[in-house]
Amino acid sequence: MARLDITETDRRAHGHDIGVLNRLIEVTVDSAKGYRDAARDSQDPGRKLTYGRRAEQRDAVVETLQATLRDLGGQPGDSGSLLGKAHRAFMDVKHALLRDDDTLDGSIRNGESWLIDTWEVALNDPDLGEPTREIVRRALDVIDPHPGDREEHLLPPEDGLRA
Repeated sequence: MARLDITETDRRAHGHDIGVLNRLIEVTVDSAKGYRDAARDSQDPGRKLTYGRRAEQRDAVVETLQATLRDLGGQPGDSGSLLGKAHRAFMDVKHALLRDDDTLDGSIRNGESWLIDTWEVALNDPDLGEPTREIVRRALDVIDPHPGDREEHLLPPEDGLRA
């Protein structure tokens, strides 16, 4: 993705964009960690592969957002949220008790729905600068390649994991 070219004066005016990007980094790091945990815990080799790919995809999106944030003069975060950490801990306990891939799929559906909602709110933020909005739009296309169809998004048909 293209880097933003801004002057030092412009950097001071981008506080809102920096805050939005840091929030998106935080929730996307949560998503990547959730997918890594799911890849580790899944009993199904196809799901392990899919979840691992999704973690890598999320990591790439985080790197793009961090570079954009630096271009705006901000200091990017690199950790997830406390809520995300709590959710993963809850899912670890639940999965330890139930030990099935349906539990993982349910957790992923919930997390991804929340993630996409957060990204959509950011994209529609009227105070977000247009160059930043375009980067958010392109990254959301990676995160949610099938807008409006969460089943397609979560379980790609090419991986044979349809619910």
